[in-house]
Amino acid sequence: MKPIEMRVLLATTLAAAVLAASPARAEWEVYNKNGAKLVINADIVTAGFANANPWFGEDEEFLGDDTGGWLEFGFEPKLTGEMPLGGGTAYGQVSGVYTSTIGEDASGLTIGTEAHELMIEQGHLGWKKEDLFAGLEEDTFSLSIGRQDYSIGTGMLINDGGSDGGSRGGWYLGMRKAFQESIIMRVKSKTLVAEAFRVRNRPRGGGTQGSAYGGNLEYTFAEQVTVGGTYMAVNPELTGFETLDVFSGRLDWKVGNGFSVGGEYVHEDSDQIESDGWYVKAAYETPDLPWKPVWSYRYAHFDGDDPDTTKDERFREIAYGFTDYGSWFQGEITGNYPLANGNVQSHQVRVKAAPTETLTLNFFYYHFTFDEPESFGVTSDNWGDEINFTADWAATEKLYVIGVVGVLFPGNAAEQFTGGDDTWLYSMLYGSYSW
Repeated sequence: MKPIEMRVLLATTLAAAVLAASPARAEWEVYNKNGAKLVINADIVTAGFANANPWFGEDEEFLGDDTGGWLEFGFEPKLTGEMPLGGGTAYGQVSGVYTSTIGEDASGLTIGTEAHELMIEQGHLGWKKEDLFAGLEEDTFSLSIGRQDYSIGTGMLINDGGSDGGSRGGWYLGMRKAFQESIIMRVKSKTLVAEAFRVRNRPRGGGTQGSAYGGNLEYTFAEQVTVGGTYMAVNPELTGFETLDVFSGRLDWKVGNGFSVGGEYVHEDSDQIESDGWYVKAAYETPDLPWKPVWSYRYAHFDGDDPDTTKDERFREIAYGFTDYGSWFQGEITGNYPLANGNVQSHQVRVKAAPTETLTLNFFYYHFTFDEPESFGVTSDNWGDEINFTADWAATEKLYVIGVVGVLFPGNAAEQFTGGDDTWLYSMLYGSYSW
């Protein structure tokens, strides 16, 4: 193990020990009177990474530096308030995020930068009222504006409005998720979700600024079948690019006897772009077996650009984010570092088990190929095979510890792209504490 990797692991272990030794403390209630409340809390997160043969042994040649090990740290203090207003409740939140990276992470974005930054994250105001609409059960109406989180479905299109890494640090932690200049109007009941939204992202320096507005509708039948649909118009704010129309349909069906199926289909269209992205998934729960394992398979397809056509068919990811392992960073190595979700096809096999109430284990197998290898600059469509093992431990109500081990076996496309053919080994130790 290289010295930097050893320092990273020691620092992360020490940080996790400090968090574990911290007394359990509730949020700090600054004010609470006549239905008005003001509280302060915070999240502290740290993660350490150790790689062997990153970028298939070619990280120094491919990226320009050694990415064998690094440490990330994040801190987000929050001020949250609410008060009765107009027969409902006014609410708001402001927070700041500080993240830093020690060492060079495998994204390559930290190389040559001072990777640490403090900036405003949340900054929104809203109003909500319950039981506003006759005929809806347990309904709540809300309207919020400002910097805030917003997610649709599994996060395949809309989930993460911020950008981490580079000079900001904290690439893997991904603590910057809020959209700016956003307006979200929502009606939510026991069976219905209806939303109208306008959001704008916050890219790193040199990233693409964009905004989107549209509507989202979901309905649940008999607590078993949920169908959803979204339309949005996306403006990439790039000279020469027209507004992109995006249509999405989703299904989540609990068939019965432990079986469930689901999927989503997305079509993107403009004068220059016409692309599709979709996935299908099947799962089987076996609660009578030890550890109550859940077995699942998912196939995902995101178009690549066909060089023989005039239109660009590459799927635009828009603002995808993390809602679960593999959604939508596909593979702890592949999805977090080399590849995004355009021009990718993946097979995912997953087994999820819970040995105890506080410990959850996951095993993943992925096979990745390119839809259009030529548009990625290679001749082979076989990116490779990846195996991940994760362990999530809720040590206390406020302390979480996660361990990840991954291995990525390169296919011909990965070897052609990087020039390396070594197996990429990856490990991560993560700790978070909330108060």
